[in-house]
Amino acid sequence: MGFLLPVLFLIAYVGEANISTVTIRGTRFLTLGYIELAAVFLLVIALSGWVGGRLRLQSGASANPGDWDRAAIVVASIALLAYVVWFKEYWLNPSLLLQTLLGAIHRERSESELTPGLTSLANFAPVFFSLYAFRVAFPGPRITRAMHLLCAVMIPLTAFRVYVWQERLAFIEATVPFALAGGAMAFRSGRTAVRALVLGGPFVALPGLVLYFGAAEYVRSWASPTYSGKTGFWDFAIGRIASYYYTSFNNGAGALATTKWPTYDFENTLSWLHRAPFGIGQQFSALIGFTHSWGEPFLYAYGDPEFNSPSGIYAVICEMGVGPAMGYFAVVAVIAGMLSRAYGEGRLIGAALYPIFFMSLLEIFRYPYLGTPRAFTWTLGVGLALLLARRRAAVAAEQNFDAGEPRTA
Repeated sequence: MGFLLPVLFLIAYVGEANISTVTIRGTRFLTLGYIELAAVFLLVIALSGWVGGRLRLQSGASANPGDWDRAAIVVASIALLAYVVWFKEYWLNPSLLLQTLLGAIHRERSESELTPGLTSLANFAPVFFSLYAFRVAFPGPRITRAMHLLCAVMIPLTAFRVYVWQERLAFIEATVPFALAGGAMAFRSGRTAVRALVLGGPFVALPGLVLYFGAAEYVRSWASPTYSGKTGFWDFAIGRIASYYYTSFNNGAGALATTKWPTYDFENTLSWLHRAPFGIGQQFSALIGFTHSWGEPFLYAYGDPEFNSPSGIYAVICEMGVGPAMGYFAVVAVIAGMLSRAYGEGRLIGAALYPIFFMSLLEIFRYPYLGTPRAFTWTLGVGLALLLARRRAAVAAEQNFDAGEPRTA
């Protein structure tokens, strides 16, 4: 209500304001009716999140922060192994690494060899960042040196991934857990000015987001004849980010206007399942009759292949229909509200899982984040961390009971 709804109207305004730095190519489909439809969905999300925030997740075996740290070290070690395998050509060739860092060599993604099922485990890293940031923000036992060391290693590796792989989102996924933890610390602060930052919510982070997005786009687009020498950096950065978000909405509205929906192909909401390894993805796609993506033909016919995001609201409506899509977002928002409460209560499930749902709401204007393979791998990492921490807690509780000590909830 306080952030997404105003941003929705701001994005709609951008499309009609004829701003020179905003690039909108192709047919415009985003009419007032589609904007109102998105606003209704945001209201459903807000109401459902409010309800979820008043519900409490049932607690299982209670894990102490030491168990959290051990689980975090395991998932970080797996992510570290994935990074070692993923970028092994750089680690084994110091000259290539140095020239890449200096900008003398730039390799395309297709030139790097991936190991299916292993390199994707690098997406366990946000699980570690979530637990580490929470431990820093909330009172508890001293954080182990191993945790600090792994954080000092994982952050540069993530930055390297962003630089080499041109994957802006990886940095945002690493940043969100620290932003949430910082917000929790600010909320508990005795200073009124610091607590006021919390009331600003994601608006406080917008200048940083624009700066980061502009810096990433600088390498790709600043030298093009469209922008070079014609505009200042901030105008360029704001124009590019506004173009991406408006076009995402326009693409989604165009899908509803030009395709027969609901498609029930779950191309975006279950993208991770379509891409599952070991033949599982192909079997699922064949089972539901998914043969090709609507995106590429649509973009070449009506839009621009450079701006290919399908919108996180309209894409779900296109795949499910209005009623089921509304139910989908209501369930997601209720869970997000429950996890938000668990986060504030200092519980493991909230610390580990809430950042994913927070990310899904931040990305709702671009695409359904929860349906992506990266979000699925992140969730697997959370499941592993919860299993490790709670299993150890359960074993400790059993040992205490056998020793004649009373169990604790």
